[in-house]
Amino acid sequence: PLRRQRQMCIRDRGNYYDQLNTTFAANDPPDVAVMHQSNMPAYASRDLLVALDEYYEEYEMNPSDWTSPAAKAVSYQGASYGVLFDLHGNLLHVNVNLFEQAGLVDEKGVPILPTSTEEWFEHARIMREKTGKLYWVEDATQFPISFRLFHTLMEQQRVSVVNTDTGEVNIDSEAGRNVLNFMLQRFQRDFSDPNADYTAAQQLFMNGEAAIEMNGTWVVDQYSKELTFDYRAMNFPNLMGRKKVWANSHMWVIPKQQEDKRQYEAAMEFCKFLSEHVYEWAAGSGHIAPRKSALAKLADDQIPQRANYAETASNAVTFPPVISYSNIENIIKEEIEKSWLLDTSVDSVLEQAQKRVESVMNE
Repeated sequence: PLRRQRQMCIRDRGNYYDQLNTTFAANDPPDVAVMHQSNMPAYASRDLLVALDEYYEEYEMNPSDWTSPAAKAVSYQGASYGVLFDLHGNLLHVNVNLFEQAGLVDEKGVPILPTSTEEWFEHARIMREKTGKLYWVEDATQFPISFRLFHTLMEQQRVSVVNTDTGEVNIDSEAGRNVLNFMLQRFQRDFSDPNADYTAAQQLFMNGEAAIEMNGTWVVDQYSKELTFDYRAMNFPNLMGRKKVWANSHMWVIPKQQEDKRQYEAAMEFCKFLSEHVYEWAAGSGHIAPRKSALAKLADDQIPQRANYAETASNAVTFPPVISYSNIENIIKEEIEKSWLLDTSVDSVLEQAQKRVESVMNE
């Protein structure tokens, strides 16, 4: 049986990893821990987690049923360290009524999203002229939403922010300049609010003052229940070359213990149970099931909104597996936000972000 179940689910995301680190430092880690894809390499690189490849077949976990983005999320340096629970990524949350007023719907009444940055600005102009509302809002100051948009649009250009094979950092590049110029011009032309934090962006959208909010899968069910206008969750559009969007993943990992193999077997039985219930988690949380079979069942059961962003399951792209993700995320967020909050030049922002991330990668 599993020990220390009290440690398995620490609810406060703000200090979860601090508490988890404390258990490792005390040589008393939990039997099973939830972990983000972005955090897993920092633990796997220190040999703190059990590699699970040999357990997948024994416990009838079929990796061929995993979506490609989800399968990549558990991998680090040729081994797999997690039992997948979900993918969660950026979506566009859309006020269909405002799109109808602006004439930006198709013959079925589905909102028409832009297919390039040029079209983005044209749609934003139409929305403002027809409705007087903002076209798009996001948290531009608080949480690392700006980093996630930067990562998304770099990947749409087939350029990774960092290349873990070569150690190359690609922030101060033509691709990075394309992204940051687009992000900045949205604010400069008053199509979005550069001062909005997470709550303010939500309220602008929920109060009908913005046609689109960029936010995650985690708000889908809340919005479906609370919004008084016609609401639709949609896949992030292709603005710069291909359909890709930032995502992360929740997975279950098994910390290495001093105990015998029975402890790992009990942990795997628990993880197997969780893996078998990703459908229920996806249906009730808004997150994306990592298994193709669960995605098919969600579609067959017509769970509200899920079909509207089903493509995100294959379009999602997690950040490359680095051991300093949090530092890199914070650096990019801090630097790119200077372009609209402090009026720092795009060239200066990209140069400084490049230097700081290179320093972290070389540590």
